[in-house]
Amino acid sequence: MRDDIEETLSRELWEVAGRLQVPPMPTLPVTQPSAPARRHWLPMLVAAVVVLIVAGAVAVGSLIGPGNPDLEPAPPAASRTQAPTPTDSASPTESPAPLARTAPRIPYVLDKQLYVDGVQVPGAWWSVQSGDAGWIALNDDSTWWWGTGPTAHKLSMSRDISPMISPNGRYIVMVEVQEGRTVVTGFDVRRGGDGLGAVPVDPGRIGAGDPVRVRAVTDDGVVVVQGAATGLVWLPLKDSATVDLATTAPGQVILRGTPNGVVAAGGANGSDGATGTPYLAELSDAGQLSRIRSLPRYDDLVVGPGRWLLWVPPGSIGGEVMALRTLEAQTLDGADRATMTAPRGWGFKVLAWAWEDAEHVIAPVLADSDQTSERIARCDVRSGQCVLVKAP
Repeated sequence: MRDDIEETLSRELWEVAGRLQVPPMPTLPVTQPSAPARRHWLPMLVAAVVVLIVAGAVAVGSLIGPGNPDLEPAPPAASRTQAPTPTDSASPTESPAPLARTAPRIPYVLDKQLYVDGVQVPGAWWSVQSGDAGWIALNDDSTWWWGTGPTAHKLSMSRDISPMISPNGRYIVMVEVQEGRTVVTGFDVRRGGDGLGAVPVDPGRIGAGDPVRVRAVTDDGVVVVQGAATGLVWLPLKDSATVDLATTAPGQVILRGTPNGVVAAGGANGSDGATGTPYLAELSDAGQLSRIRSLPRYDDLVVGPGRWLLWVPPGSIGGEVMALRTLEAQTLDGADRATMTAPRGWGFKVLAWAWEDAEHVIAPVLADSDQTSERIARCDVRSGQCVLVKAP
């Protein structure tokens, strides 16, 4: 449509120009040269043409303006700009940093040698448990020892029941016999072994496999003691008060203490045989359990100081199993999971793994070839990567 209008205007302008009467040029004298004559008729012609062009433009504008939507002009073409010069984009996400191969920062046992702060503790040892403040270890002569550094102190226990250390390593509690009666007692390692006092307990039937034992010691110094005939919470830092678990948490078994609460499960009469799904709970001074969340069933479970826990699926440990190829991990809320795989040619020595910090696990590993050669491995729970580390 626009092309038709422009063609019409052009034709009409030329017709008007053709009808203009141009007067003849006057006779000029020739006796003397003069400056070239000005063409007065040209401005007149140009003015006429301009008037017609303006009039035509106004007419076209009235035809294609907003008043006639069918003839709306096309939007202006996008201006062509030069494409931006490519620049270096942000670097891609870096892969996890290589795991350190330095010796563990926590106490560990390698080939029955105990190392604390990089120093070998005299003697032969089976295992060690530790927190930031101190450690306890089992000697190969079945005696228990403790320390806050490389110096070991023997625990004067008179019963063949394992002592318990709080997750932060500050409190050590045990069952022993004093003056002919069975008591629960303990001490604070930061106070040079100052005692926490003692309370009497029913020892249970040791030969029947259901003796009373210390199940958990919290970082606040709350002690849980359970057996077939006994279930109590002891508050040595609060006037040595006790609470009967059979009343406050009937049918529940406390399995262990962790930096993030206690692990509990339903059981029969508070015995060792917990049959319910394990769960993480807060334990109050009044002996009440407040469930935090459910936990996976396991052969072994170690809750870390951060947001991760390590566990071994049921049926993985038993019989002649000495090492495992993998260890499972998940966040406390179950949202994230990971699998840690032992270095090639090695397997994790059973029940010897421990959290070095919130995201790293330290574990002795046995060679696949002979199941006797032993090294120490460090694993990163986020990536699942495990490496052998330097050790004496």
